[in-house]
Amino acid sequence: MEYPRAGGGASCLGIDLAGVERRETGIALLADRRLALLTSAASDADILAFAARAGPAAVIAINAPLTRPRGRCCLEDDCPCRHDPGTRSRQVERDLLRMKVPTLATALLKVLARRGIRLAEALRGAGWEPLEVYPYATLRLLDLPATGKRTPLGRRRIHHALQPLVPGLQHPEASEHQLDAVVCAYTAQLWREGRTRTVGAADEGLMVVPTMPLAWGDTAPPVRHVAEAGVPYAPGEPPQ
Repeated sequence: MEYPRAGGGASCLGIDLAGVERRETGIALLADRRLALLTSAASDADILAFAARAGPAAVIAINAPLTRPRGRCCLEDDCPCRHDPGTRSRQVERDLLRMKVPTLATALLKVLARRGIRLAEALRGAGWEPLEVYPYATLRLLDLPATGKRTPLGRRRIHHALQPLVPGLQHPEASEHQLDAVVCAYTAQLWREGRTRTVGAADEGLMVVPTMPLAWGDTAPPVRHVAEAGVPYAPGEPPQ
């Protein structure tokens, strides 16, 4: 099953989720395709408050695993499901690797995955259906700078590349988590406009990724599906 689409007037909330509440979670809100808010959050309650601010029709995109690998009842090391079936990754991760987008298995991100699953359940209970996204994949597939975000120079390069795509982005000192949140929100905007596809398996978990190398509105080049044979993508650095 694909994600149900929102109406044309929805805002887009991007969340770069931290594994624990004491670390920074980036928050970005697009309204009418323009950056209206760029900030940070800590607790799940903070994040849910930003979702409420975005509105009931908002499209919410989260950088975190929102589901477990098929057959796993949990991600605990002492649970029998760790060995039977013992699955560490989801189809999402395997699809990304085939697209030459490096990522980690869900089981290796278990602290983040637990929080992502918990937050997704809370959002669904409040009426939203969050999208799972991956900023590094979005940047790679749009042929934008995707590495070096832990350095000031790398963040400025990503910020500069995003500015034509995200009006209102005038935050050269934004943290890496805030920039990732902007990419999450932008991916949600592309999804709302029908310019994304999903990877993964419907019965396990889907991730939304762009369908084109650049997304320049009416001047965008023809859609290119990243899974098509013969589409070259140069290997890049692992996500930081």
